Amino acid sequence: MTRAPLAARSAAAAVTRAPLAARSAAAVTRAPLAALPAAAAVTRAPLAALSAAALAACGGAPDPCAGAAGTCLAVTVSAGDLLDGDTIDQLEFDILYGGFHDTATTQPGGAARLPVTTALRLGIATTGPEIAVVVVAAKLSGRVLGTGAASPELVPGGHAAVDIELAPPEACQAGSFYCGGDRLAGDPGVLYLCNSGGVPLARGRCELECIVNQGNDDACRGVGGPCTEGGYYCGGDKLDGDPQSLYQCIGGDGQNRRDCPNGCEVRPGLDDRCR
Repeated sequence: MTRAPLAARSAAAAVTRAPLAARSAAAVTRAPLAALPAAAAVTRAPLAALSAAALAACGGAPDPCAGAAGTCLAVTVSAGDLLDGDTIDQLEFDILYGGFHDTATTQPGGAARLPVTTALRLGIATTGPEIAVVVVAAKLSGRVLGTGAASPELVPGGHAAVDIELAPPEACQAGSFYCGGDRLAGDPGVLYLCNSGGVPLARGRCELECIVNQGNDDACRGVGGPCTEGGYYCGGDKLDGDPQSLYQCIGGDGQNRRDCPNGCEVRPGLDDRCR
């Protein structure tokens, strides 16, 4: 089945999925992250919790996190060998950190040649070290020139640095779901929404694995199944799907997908629900 844009799929229209046995070979196994239980959608962090500093050309530039209070990640973005051009005027970031998700954009301040450096300042409290999943899209005059991803470990209140090398963006279908690395930059254990003309948007980390479904939406593998006929489940909770969508269990598969703008809540023993 050819992927259709999300807008073309009504809430009652299910995405056809192959049997589990037919899909297992394409899956990438990931260890669960304790901070994110099965099928629990990430929490949208307040916009003020994540900010990006202005772009600065490398080559003796000061540490952009110097003097910053709280958790700060210095990001150096460079051009890969296949990138068409090395001049950009904006970076868009998507980040998963602990149980939170947010995006940030550097403010346009004129064009700069790669490599460039900027800082992501995270006003988010966690109880211990966490692996952050960072995806970046580099743009010039509104056009995405390249994307890249990295997964640095961040310590609460600490400073860290990471280098991301850009590659030309692949052609994913806007509005469809993809595992990181399947036609878009990202972590293979995270499900993303293809954002045409911008950075891929994380939907959540899959507890078990993210399944690559050729021709259909990728999905987080359902954990703890089977689902109960007629019940409602967030994607990844007993049935395959998107952690920020609610599905009805029909014939052991998720049908009648409903997007949850504020996240999907897993409720053991009860029907899951949109927040």
